[in-house]
Amino acid sequence: MILWVALCVFSTSATLANDNVIAELKANAPQQVSCQFEQQKFLKGMANPVISKGELQYQPQNFAMNYSQPEGDYIKITPDAFSMKTRGKVRNHNIKEGSPMLTLKNTLVMCMAGDVQGVANENEATLSYANNGGHEFTLTKDLKKGEKGYSKIVLVYDPKAYVLTKMTMVEGNGNYTLYTLTQHEMK
Repeated sequence: MILWVALCVFSTSATLANDNVIAELKANAPQQVSCQFEQQKFLKGMANPVISKGELQYQPQNFAMNYSQPEGDYIKITPDAFSMKTRGKVRNHNIKEGSPMLTLKNTLVMCMAGDVQGVANENEATLSYANNGGHEFTLTKDLKKGEKGYSKIVLVYDPKAYVLTKMTMVEGNGNYTLYTLTQHEMK
């Protein structure tokens, strides 16, 4: 009985500590960020990841990844649009309610805003926290067969600057993308 009570108290205090970290991160995340990024796509059947690089810029509800490798590619998000340029082809995505691209758009913006609970809600995922030298949040979702989306997202934030430093997005088929963000300039 005493062990059960101790476990309940520990579990409640751990949950409160996690809630405090989540609230602190969201409250202190910078309103504007410019940084360098490296994107590594790990695809089944490929021995090495596909590596891309560039500059990421964020301010509330606006997000841009301008690639220097491959040069000219981009991802641009505004409140009303989500466009991508890949290998010279521009795609303007459907971001109507319920679309997978709206979920991705909102996920990217909320990750930069430090809104990890919003990311969990948007992806209907379970959220867990670990302090591994940074604030590390893992979001998991059991995808149904054929369902699009991410089965796991791992977000790591600098514990002092409250900026996103790493993001891993795992698809249901096992392919995943690792983003490493460095040289942050914040406002």
